[in-house]
Amino acid sequence: MYEVQFHPADIRKQVRYFFLTARTIRWVMAGALALGLVLLAGMALAPLGVQSLLLESQLRLTNRTHELQREVLAQRRRRLEALKGQVEAARNLERQMALILGAPQGKTGAGGFPEELSDSIRVPEARAAVRLSRKLGTESSALLALAGELEGFAREHEDLTRIVPSICPLPVGSFVLTSPFGERVSPFTNARDFHSGIDLAAREGTQVYAAGNGRVVFAGRYPLRRNVRWWRYGNLVVLDHGRRYLTIYAHLQDVAVRRGQTVQRGETIGTVGNTGWSTSPHLHYEVRVREDNREPVPVDPRIFILNYQWRGHEALLAASRWAPPPDFDPLPSSFKR
Repeated sequence: MYEVQFHPADIRKQVRYFFLTARTIRWVMAGALALGLVLLAGMALAPLGVQSLLLESQLRLTNRTHELQREVLAQRRRRLEALKGQVEAARNLERQMALILGAPQGKTGAGGFPEELSDSIRVPEARAAVRLSRKLGTESSALLALAGELEGFAREHEDLTRIVPSICPLPVGSFVLTSPFGERVSPFTNARDFHSGIDLAAREGTQVYAAGNGRVVFAGRYPLRRNVRWWRYGNLVVLDHGRRYLTIYAHLQDVAVRRGQTVQRGETIGTVGNTGWSTSPHLHYEVRVREDNREPVPVDPRIFILNYQWRGHEALLAASRWAPPPDFDPLPSSFKR
């Protein structure tokens, strides 16, 4: 048994006595030791705690930085995708220009990569963006080279660029395509036949333009006794654009030109009508291409129109480039030179 006395500083106060057993003292000493160890551990771990807080703050900052970088990467990826669409549109335009001018068509290819990507680019999205960027760079360089060749061809054949039927024969926004080029079911016979042009529905009286510089080789209504199929076209105008191209404008209401007249691209040659075999006001428009003084062959007019974008543009170009000659009605002799 141990006695512990507590004497207050004020002598007037009573002295206090505490009696401790050996077991109690051992518990007090153990508690003091434990407390000391806790204090020592706290002193030792305090720097680690501060470091942990700093690391946590840095981790939050790093995560935020990564989020911002991913946002920037996503924005640049979207920009690259937009550029990809522009490169594709430029490639299609180059192919279209070469096709309608009859110029040699180069191969733009699918692009390539002159060197492997660095291993330091480990983020999959970043690697994909870098690959797309390099691919677009390669394709752009190829397109620039082809554009230079096409420009040289156009300069050498300046007369050809003026006569090629390259604009829409109706004001853009004034028509609806109702019957495309190719095989179809005839609205009159319900049998399959070849439609050698396109039908553009428009208001009666809408102006019809010459698609290129040319000479009028026919204007009016073709006689029934001479050819019933061409009589069905109603009032029509046929333009001869040099030795290579010929355009046909049918079902007109009014004809504003005469045979032998020279017209310029964009000049009014008539108005939309409903004459001949026609179920509603529309323009039947054809483009025929002559090779080596042979019979002019109908081609899809949509590939020649540069001031209007058709749906499925790339598919139209591919089909026009490789399609075999169709089974079509030859031109009457009076339409030829």
